[in-house]
Amino acid sequence: MFEHLPHIIRSARLEHGRRESEAVRRGVQRGELVRVCRGAAVDAAAWRAASSRDRHLIRVLAVTPRLAPRAVVSHASAAACWGIPALAPWPSRVHVVDPDRSTSQTTANVVRHPGSLTPEDLRSLPPITVTSPARTGADLALTSPFRDAVVALDALVQRGLATADDVRHALDGRGSPRGMPSARRAVAFATPEAESPGESLTRVVLHELGAPPPTLQKRFPWGDGDLFADIVDFWWPRFGVVLEFDGRVKYAEGRWSGRRSAEQVVVDEKIREDRIRNRPEVHGFARTVWDELSHPPRLAANLRSAGLPLP
Repeated sequence: MFEHLPHIIRSARLEHGRRESEAVRRGVQRGELVRVCRGAAVDAAAWRAASSRDRHLIRVLAVTPRLAPRAVVSHASAAACWGIPALAPWPSRVHVVDPDRSTSQTTANVVRHPGSLTPEDLRSLPPITVTSPARTGADLALTSPFRDAVVALDALVQRGLATADDVRHALDGRGSPRGMPSARRAVAFATPEAESPGESLTRVVLHELGAPPPTLQKRFPWGDGDLFADIVDFWWPRFGVVLEFDGRVKYAEGRWSGRRSAEQVVVDEKIREDRIRNRPEVHGFARTVWDELSHPPRLAANLRSAGLPLP
């Protein structure tokens, strides 16, 4: 889980050898080390090379030894540990649930949330303890905007970390906190059929535009004996309209690339699109990208041009 992260140098453990602790301080001053939090630093080059999520995981590992004994990594920090994607940037502070607190507290490195924890809410990811996937999903649904919650919950259920019923059960144990109606709406909207954050966000934007509910991951068989199949992200059989979300990662990995060059992937995708467009049941084909999802009217115009009626 954390083996790929750079080694954390903990100067607090070096108080008996002040020259070594002083060497860490000088390393930070020279730019050779990056101080993650008080008493913890990592190699500067490794920090620069780390992804945003990995930097947050480094913060989690750096902070947790200084936490109260019953505090547990939670919310966005637990999502990072479970590999759940996020629309928003990963936070600069580590989030924890502390059962010994009655109010929230934000410090330079930690956000402490009050709340009770049951044994089923806890999971061990050595060397730390985090909230379970279901409890993490419930916390995110209660505290995140609807779009962000759906992206996280779709990934949670798509990857088999928890079911929607698991998250509902975790919500049931929370009483009636602020945000519960929106949280339950997000859980009800979640699906395991969205294969990427972009597809999840597209689902939300389509819903906000008043589009009819689409079929996800529709298979169009082709070839001798229907040996092959083209799979599209969104399909409206009543109107014969296909919509594909085009994230750049789609052409770089997964079922799309194999060992092909980027140029060959683009050529093959054009052939695939033509094959889909030529099917008798397909009357319109549209694509959307991240930028268009930030401007829903563009997506609405795109879909109308493809033949999908919108309010």
